[in-house]
Amino acid sequence: MANKKIIWSVHASDQLKAVLDFYIVRNGNINYSLKILNEIEDLLKALSGNEFIGRLTSNKTTRVIPMKVYLIFYEIHKNQVKIVSFWDNRQDKNKPFSI
Repeated sequence: MANKKIIWSVHASDQLKAVLDFYIVRNGNINYSLKILNEIEDLLKALSGNEFIGRLTSNKTTRVIPMKVYLIFYEIHKNQVKIVSFWDNRQDKNKPFSI
């Protein structure tokens, strides 16, 4: 099985950026944000080689991988894996959830 290219939707990219920016402001440095990015990179390397490692969600198209307090939602396409949402589980429970 060949490795698939990983791409990020604009929505997922914006969600990730918001999480990283939050920790930069809260901590006054980029160290924790870089740690999150390194963990994501490691997980995406594994996902690139085996796109079925995530659990299928109820919509039967999207898969999800838990990563500590985050959920990475993705969809498999012919030659790529598209990250459609990066969800922080600690967000306000009343905030609208979207994939």
